[in-house]
Order: sequence, then C-alpha cells, then structure tokens
Amino acid sequence: MKTLKQLYRYFKPYRGKIILYIVLGLAVTAVAMISPYLQKYIFDNLLVSVPLELGPFVLEGGSLMLFIAIALLAQCFIRQGVNYIRAIMMERVSMNSVAKMREELMDKLLSQSDAFVRSQNSGNIMTIINGDPELVKNFFVGTIPQAFETTTAMIFGSIMMAFISPWALLAGYVMAPFIIMLSRRAGKEIRSPILRIRDCSASISKCAQENIVGIRLIRALSREKEEIEKFDEVCNDALDAQKQYLKTWKRRFMPLGISGAMPYVLLNLMGFVLVMTGRMSVGDFVAVGGYLAYITNFFNLISGWITQYQQAMTSGEKVFTFLEQGVRIKSIPEPVPLELPLKDITLTHAGISVDNAVILEDINISLPAGKRLGIMGRTGSGKTMLCNLIMRYYDPVQGNVTLNDVDMRLLDLAELRRCFSPVMQDVFLFSETIARNIAFYRPDASMEEIVRAAKVAQAYEFIAELPDGFETIIGERGMGLSGGQKQRLSIARALLKDAPVLVLDDASSALDMETEQRLIAALNQEHKDKTVITVAHRIASVKDCDEIIYLENGRIVERGTHDELLALGGLYYEVYKTQFGEIKEAV
Repeated sequence: MKTLKQLYRYFKPYRGKIILYIVLGLAVTAVAMISPYLQKYIFDNLLVSVPLELGPFVLEGGSLMLFIAIALLAQCFIRQGVNYIRAIMMERVSMNSVAKMREELMDKLLSQSDAFVRSQNSGNIMTIINGDPELVKNFFVGTIPQAFETTTAMIFGSIMMAFISPWALLAGYVMAPFIIMLSRRAGKEIRSPILRIRDCSASISKCAQENIVGIRLIRALSREKEEIEKFDEVCNDALDAQKQYLKTWKRRFMPLGISGAMPYVLLNLMGFVLVMTGRMSVGDFVAVGGYLAYITNFFNLISGWITQYQQAMTSGEKVFTFLEQGVRIKSIPEPVPLELPLKDITLTHAGISVDNAVILEDINISLPAGKRLGIMGRTGSGKTMLCNLIMRYYDPVQGNVTLNDVDMRLLDLAELRRCFSPVMQDVFLFSETIARNIAFYRPDASMEEIVRAAKVAQAYEFIAELPDGFETIIGERGMGLSGGQKQRLSIARALLKDAPVLVLDDASSALDMETEQRLIAALNQEHKDKTVITVAHRIASVKDCDEIIYLENGRIVERGTHDELLALGGLYYEVYKTQFGEIKEAV
C-alpha cells in the first residue's frame, strides 16, 4: 500500500478528471443495462405478438419493433460517444502523469554522482525511466477505472437478475467463494515471475545497448558470433522467465477462468428447468443471461487485475527505490555566492576513497587564475580522479578543495560547474549536427562563434571538407568520425563555453604531434588568460605549463616546471627519455 500511495501523487493533480472519467463510465454501464431487457421484450412480446405496456403507451407489432430498434441504436451511440470522450480525456491524463514521473527520474539521474551512475546497470536505468512508468500508468488509468466500472456493472446486473429471478442470481454467485480463494493464492505466486521478467527485460536492454555502442570494436575483433551467443543467452533467460510466468498462470489462473465459466453452465441447466415448468419466460431467461455476463466478466477479469497490480507495484518499487537514492554531490540549502572573477583553486591535503579504496591521498595544489597546471602519471595513478575532484564530481573524504578561498561544498553546484569547461577522456557526441554538438553548452551561440571555436580546436579544416559542413549530422557517440576528429569537436565545444577554467583530460591523445602543437599554440594565443588544467601522457602536452605534477598511486611524488623536473632526474625524466628517445629512433 505504501507504493500505491506514493504512485498516487503523480495522478492526484488530475483526480477531478479521473473521477469524471469514472462517473461517465458508470453512465455507460447504466445505459448498457438496457440491452438485456430489450432482448427480453423481443422474446416475450415481439415474437409472440404480445402488446407491451409502457405507462400510457401500448406498443405492438411494427411500433414495438421500431421502439426496440431505436432504443438499441441509441444506447449503442451513447456508449460509443461517451467512451470516445473518456479515451481522449484519460490519454491526456496518462501522458502528463508519465511525463512528470520521467522528469523526476531523469532529474534524479542527472543529479547523481559519477560513482553512482557507473555502479548502475544501464539497461535497468533505461527500464526504470522508460518501461516502468508505462506499467504504472496502465494500472492507474486502465485497471483501476475498469475494476470500478466492472464492479458497478456486476452490482447493477445482480440487482436486475434478482428482480427477474432470484434463483438465476444464485447461479451467478455459487462459485464466488472458490474464485476469491484462488485469486488470493494467485496474487502471491505471480509476483516473483513478474519481477524476473522485468529484470530480464533490463538485461536485454543493457546487452543491446552495449552492442550498439561497441559495434566497431566487435567487428574489429571479429566477436560477432560471441556477442550473438551472449545476447541469445540473455534472451533465453527472458524466455525461461516467461515460461515460469506461464506455468504459474496455468496452475493458478486457468482454474479461475474455468470457475468464471461455470455460472453459465448452471444458469442453462436451471433456466431450462424454470422455463419448462413455467416459472420463467424465454425472455426472462435471455435477459438474465445478458446480466449474468456482467457478473462473470467481473470474475474473469480478476486474474488480469492481479497481474497488472503486481506489475505496477513491482515497477513502482523500482521507480521509488531509484528516486529515494541519496544524492551525495549536491548544493547546500543556502550556498555561499560565488564571487567572480576567479582568483585561485586550492587543494589542501585532499583525498578520495571509493568503496574503501584510496584513490587520491594528501593532494596539495595551489593554482592561481590564468596559470596552467600539467598532470602526468601512469595509467591508474589518479589523474582523471583529480580533475573530477577539482570540478566537484566527487567530494574529498579528507582535506578540502576551495575556489576563491571558499570550500566548494559551500558553493551552489550549478554555479560552480559553470566555471569549468571540461574535455573528457571519453569523448561523447550527440546524434546531432556538428554545429549543435559544438554549441551544446551555448545553444544560442552564433555561427561565427562556432566557427571560431572550431578553428582554435583545429577542427575547421576537416569540417569544411564534409558534404554539409557544420550541418553534417554525425552518428551517436560520433559514429563515422575518427578518434582525433571527435576529440577536436569536444575541445571546440569546451572552448565555446568560455568558462574561466579549461580542463583537458587526455584531450589530445588521438591527435598527431603536429596537430597537437598547432592546438597548443592556438590555445596560448586565443585563451592565454584562462586557467588550464592539462592531463596527458605526452611531455609535449604539458612542458609549457607553469607547474607540472607527477602522480604515483594517488599521491604527488614530483612537482615543478619542465626544466626543474628534468633536472630532478626522477619519474618525469624517465618518461621524457622514453618519449624523445623514441622520436630520435623514428627519425
């Protein structure tokens, strides 16, 4: 019930429309009650030429036939017309409710830390955002109103049956205790298979997404067969889950269906005896058969309601489990205003631990505005994590990180992030035009500004050679572009944002040295006033920085200018010898 109450808040703003939807449904149900009684008139009056007295009116022959035909057509038009209005009304309610739920889920996802997102199954997140709200919506705007209307129809039908023949009413309810008992057992057993089907669906989404994103790598390594086998295995798990569901359904829900059909058998036997003994007319027998349909329909739909309820509750629990996840990186209720221009970034004895593993330890950095910091180190030494710490994608577990002498945790997160233009190690481009990808941070940027950023990033030449230039639509994640081209577009995107701090996390690793040197020269000329943090494996990328730090196992083991580190003769010097030795050999 807790999940049900939580889910109700998405539909609460539309409760007036939902109530109107149900009231209109009751009106349709009431109109539908006319049909069986009209059938009674056909058999008891029209076919045997017995006049029908309706108050002061006496109908017989052609007039009676016309009355019945008009009444049947009228109730048909009323039902269809009202149901059409209800369908449109409820579709709008459902779309708005689902949109609100998905907005909250996406907002929660985007507010989460990198560590949380990386720990999640991407297929599960896709199912939570896309699939689960649909199942919840189907229950609230489909199952609940249907159950209410069907229950009302059952009550009305029961009253009409009791009015015509109490014995016939007994036939409709003789199986009710057995059906209720079966329904309770079925509800308990069906939840586990439904949960497994939902998890298998998430696994299929994850596997498919990985293959779409990694299709180049799969083809390059000739792994198509293995990936197909892997996908088949996931699909077979889903098939097994469906079989488990069907097995439970056959064991629990088939008896429900049979029980729901038994009243017809009993009514036919009982009706035959009552008609033959003269205690019931043929018209009465036909009418109670029509009203019995409303009773049996209620019992037959119970199995579907149980399934839909369990699906909605399973999806609802997944939705709220996700929404209730704590956000580690967030703004405090009353943040300190950030005073610009930027003066400095300082890290004092800062450290990060992830899952009890120390990633960074005792980091001390003072970076004045307009200066350039180079970060080097072996793979896994903590270079990217240091950038993430500076941009507050993680909070330090030790020490602190300050901007203009204010602890970053006291600043508004959105305001803080606007100070950084990052170029991530893992380049991501959207399935959009090149211009819109470059203008991602600034959608209102002029074409002149976009072109200028592309020229500084050394991307203009290859863009100009494309058939549609800046209006070329690139594939998802930059499909169709080389690694170097994607990196240059990512750099152009960061430059166009024009934030005070430019963070280049191995941003030129896919560039040849000539292009990289042109890029560095252009940055020095066009953006010499910016604070630049450069993570690299190449000496050439950081040698002109005001300070270079070398990381080893999450600690700063060397620091200084290029010349100072060469004179030190340590790890940086060894990298220098290796790289420039290789260059000499190549020459």
